[in-house]
Amino acid sequence: MKANLVVAPPGQVSVLADYQALIKFRLLLLVLISVCMGFFIGINEQTSFSSLLWVLVGVYCVGGGANTLNQWIEREIDILMVRTQKRPLPSKRLTPNNALLFGLAISAVGFIVIAALVNTLTLILSFLSWISYLLIYTPLKRKSSINTWVGAIPGALPAALGCTAAAGEVTESAFILFLILFVWQMPHFFAISWIYRKDYLSGGFKMLSWDDDQGTKTAKHILIHAVLLLPVSSSLFLLGHSGLTYFLLTLTASLIFIYYSILFYISPDIRCAKKVFRFSIVYLPILFFAIIFDKVIIYLS
Repeated sequence: MKANLVVAPPGQVSVLADYQALIKFRLLLLVLISVCMGFFIGINEQTSFSSLLWVLVGVYCVGGGANTLNQWIEREIDILMVRTQKRPLPSKRLTPNNALLFGLAISAVGFIVIAALVNTLTLILSFLSWISYLLIYTPLKRKSSINTWVGAIPGALPAALGCTAAAGEVTESAFILFLILFVWQMPHFFAISWIYRKDYLSGGFKMLSWDDDQGTKTAKHILIHAVLLLPVSSSLFLLGHSGLTYFLLTLTASLIFIYYSILFYISPDIRCAKKVFRFSIVYLPILFFAIIFDKVIIYLS
């Protein structure tokens, strides 16, 4: 099958914008929010706030490098999908060699920053996230629908990286935050896979929605994980790692998430899937605000 290649007119897209597209700048913002959540959960008397700056810089580079290399690996596949045809590589605004060198270079910078200015444990976890994303999750997308669960592991690790940057160890609260981010990704990415189902089929990606013509299986998994998110997110409070403010805010957010998931379960169409997706984006900042606000209340008291 020959795809229609969309090539942007010269000068229409800046080089800076192209490299921002390679690193998936907006997606990285969610990753950095996860890092911040982990850092503030892991804060103790020995924590240096300079570590927050350096872990954010390091994760930004490592994550951006992974996203770039992912697009380098999938550059021929991206030509087949409407939503990815305008990316820098399939539209030939950047060469594969430049993307490869850029991805490797900024990944290396990120690892060096974390090794030199954060700590060894955070370096090890960041490398595990990077390598599992590129060498396990990326090829698995065309082989099995379990790729979403596998990909959620490197997707949830940034929260643990933030905590290890603050505390120097993997604490119980870091593990809980990892679980929250792991579960959160399911309704988030299942909704995306339904919204862009035709594109994923064109690219040969075996997402959960690929053999789900009516959307019933996708809707079921979205609802199950949205419901599961409520006790998982509440466990930070129940196990004594956060206060009442956090609990009330996350409880409210989780119930709203369940509400949108129920709407999609009743009517599994793109409109309802977009509502799930949009609130999943809102959910993380709410969680971050709850953690920060709770820490401030505890500090002032």
